[in-house]
Amino acid sequence: MNDPKQLPPPDGSPDDPALPLTAHLIELRRRLIVVFAALLVVFGFTLSFSAELMEFIKKPVLKYVDKLSFDTLSDPFFAQVTLAFYAALFLTFPVVIWQAWLFLRPALYKKERRAVWPFLLFSYPLFVGGGVFVYMVVFPFGFDYFMNFDPTLVPSLRIGDYMANTVQFMFMFGLVFELPLVALLLTRMGLITHTFLNRNRRYAIVIIFVVAAILTPPDVISQLLMAIPLLVLYEVSVVVSWLARTPPTETRLENK
Repeated sequence: MNDPKQLPPPDGSPDDPALPLTAHLIELRRRLIVVFAALLVVFGFTLSFSAELMEFIKKPVLKYVDKLSFDTLSDPFFAQVTLAFYAALFLTFPVVIWQAWLFLRPALYKKERRAVWPFLLFSYPLFVGGGVFVYMVVFPFGFDYFMNFDPTLVPSLRIGDYMANTVQFMFMFGLVFELPLVALLLTRMGLITHTFLNRNRRYAIVIIFVVAAILTPPDVISQLLMAIPLLVLYEVSVVVSWLARTPPTETRLENK
């Protein structure tokens, strides 16, 4: 039996020798420092435009109310600071993805490295696309429904609650729009197939509605606003997995 210490690295290249746990922790710390440094720099930039960002976030609801309210004197200030921080997270998403790739790359097989490149290239556009979809489609429909649900009531929206809910929706949709790309990545790595996705569709539907119920306010409309796009994205993922299918004889073990 071969000595495990003599086995080649995951990609079969001597350029990626096995490292002790402490070396991995040092490398992880270095990647996290880069991410936090980038986040801090971008946060300084977004903070200088926090008032403009707030006007952008408020725009979908201003057709229904003249102004948003606040309970304490510090609410408007903290709302803008929090929004600037969320905007910085949104803008530094590519840095997070890239640093995660640099950390994980030495442990991947050559085939897995090739499979990851589409994720690196398209993850951020899809993330942005999810936020744009919420802003352009979900917000107008949702606000129109809820604001006109009972015409006898006058809305009084607090700036903190409104900002937190809208930004949360944009981030959640940005992440769920990654679903087809995740399906592509897992298919290229040989971990799932379109047959597997088709066979487990009924379970996926249940999970989607459970996730939508957890991530949205406790009302049917909000849950449907998230569940329906997720169902569509699941079907897109099935098609993407079918297009990315590999010959049955090509498996992950071939890259050892």
